[in-house]
Amino acid sequence: MRRDRRIVPGMEITNWGDTRRGVAGRAVLAAAWSALTIALGLWWWLRPGSYPFAPVAGEPRGTLLDVVPAAAVPPVLVGAGLVGLGGAALAGKGRARGAVVVIAAVWVVVFGLAVPGVAPLTLTGYAMAMLGPPVLFATVLAGAWRWRGGPAAVAVFVLVGVLAWSTGIADAGVLGRYWVVVTGTLEKTVPPAIMLFFLVGALVWAALGVRAVQRGGDPAPGWTRPEAAARWGRAAVVVAAACALPYGLHRLTWLTPWPVGVDAAELAAHPEMRLHGLLLGGAALAGAVLTTGLVARWGEVWPRWMPVVRGRRVPLAAAVVPGTFVAALFTVAAVPMALISIRSGELWALLVFPFPVWGPALGLAVLGYVLRRRGESARPGTIGGS
Repeated sequence: MRRDRRIVPGMEITNWGDTRRGVAGRAVLAAAWSALTIALGLWWWLRPGSYPFAPVAGEPRGTLLDVVPAAAVPPVLVGAGLVGLGGAALAGKGRARGAVVVIAAVWVVVFGLAVPGVAPLTLTGYAMAMLGPPVLFATVLAGAWRWRGGPAAVAVFVLVGVLAWSTGIADAGVLGRYWVVVTGTLEKTVPPAIMLFFLVGALVWAALGVRAVQRGGDPAPGWTRPEAAARWGRAAVVVAAACALPYGLHRLTWLTPWPVGVDAAELAAHPEMRLHGLLLGGAALAGAVLTTGLVARWGEVWPRWMPVVRGRRVPLAAAVVPGTFVAALFTVAAVPMALISIRSGELWALLVFPFPVWGPALGLAVLGYVLRRRGESARPGTIGGS
């Protein structure tokens, strides 16, 4: 792919296949997020009782909102949204690059690092635990007829389901209790969803700020070249995938009489808790497998078991967007989780949740994937036998 250099008033953009239209698209997203932030601030301003993050003495949540008075948050959000609208307008017109970069940097620090805490990670993890297995099974089932290993993969899924049912891990009674717990906690997902909204906004502004700060004409540093990125990106993938193992293996101990981190009698009394823990552990192990796709052939070409898209090139966004999002979740949760572990005296959790290493390593792995594929030719291909 050729190097594409475009110059717009007040801004010089160098990108590989991304033009001013891409900058405008990011500016539109930033403007939309800013408008929603204004609406949220006005809602809490007009209805103070609806604000869900009022500081509670003795119950810190590891977020900046623990120390900010509830009455101060709505006007601050309205002001931040107005500033964001102005910055997005400037970015869309290619003006005031410095101001756009400053706004993006401040918003990343405030809405990305200081505000969200662990709530977005918890919400996303629970969603993956509940939705991941059925989505994966449906995908494999839909693509099985075009894949030599399809029948065997479907048989493995069925066997796991039969064993879970027959052993009581996921029989009708446990599934019923699990469903009651899930439906009973849906209303509690609103505050974490708001924190997730803040984090997504920080990522949008980060993408806009990175594009605004880029200049043309300067040679790329050696570490950004595809061959160099392939080397250090592979090391980052190994570290990130390894970081997922402690949590996944920790949850697998819940299948034994010696579960780690919880009393065996409690699991016996609440089998839905065991099921949920196993699903969360499975999601972590699946994440480790997906991480290896950043250096594997199937991370570049869709494998045969994928319906519709099998054999086609994997778009960069298909790996970069979720990978960056998860890396941000882990990085943002690193400090709050460490504080919670130290305060509770459960220091073993620092090993089970190695977020200070996991998040940055995954972020570097995604960056290496982007740089490695940056100049690739759009060649078709399939993975034989996969």
